[in-house]
Amino acid sequence: MSLDRRKELVKIAQEEGLLILEDDPYGCVRFEGEDLPTLYSLDDVGVVLYAGSFSKILAPGTRVGWAVGPKDLIRTMTVFKQGVDTCTSVVAQALVYKYCQSGNLDAFLPKIVDHYRRKRDAMEEAFKKYLPLEEVEYVTPHGGFFYWLTTPNILAEELFNRALEKKVAFVCGAPFFPNGGGEHSFRMCFTFASPEDTDRGIKALGEAMREILAQKG
Repeated sequence: MSLDRRKELVKIAQEEGLLILEDDPYGCVRFEGEDLPTLYSLDDVGVVLYAGSFSKILAPGTRVGWAVGPKDLIRTMTVFKQGVDTCTSVVAQALVYKYCQSGNLDAFLPKIVDHYRRKRDAMEEAFKKYLPLEEVEYVTPHGGFFYWLTTPNILAEELFNRALEKKVAFVCGAPFFPNGGGEHSFRMCFTFASPEDTDRGIKALGEAMREILAQKG
């Protein structure tokens, strides 16, 4: 979101007495562009609850997150969580705490961001090599883990089924639209696979797209 939209959203929430959950696990994973202030930092009333995760910036299996917000709300969340699963692993929390306290996370973060940037670039290069670009719309992400693609003449579910036969999977876009839509869009993660696997996977995806387009004539 642009800075103006962030400010306007916080203003509306404050005026209407609404709570904003700022779910921002990818905020530190920025490859280029300007770092924008969080909604939480723009809020001087206490209507924003900010949440993040070490799973995205330390290691995928960490499964430790954090939340910052109004004291009473944090207390209520803590009690509720204890009633659901007792608590997040104390060992995992202690390891993350020591890692951050030592300054290692600050030193590691630029390395992991650069690592993910190279993987993003590898996926986009594969797009240019293998996809029928006249049939695909996407924007190069400045951060995060994902590409969002739209294929106006191909249904994502149909493409998913065809791609799955070629051992390629992605997340269809429709579940991201609570009021309907997204049938022609899908999300692809570039952070897990090696560049070699990404190249093979996007080649197969391009083949699936062309097969569907050929059937449509």
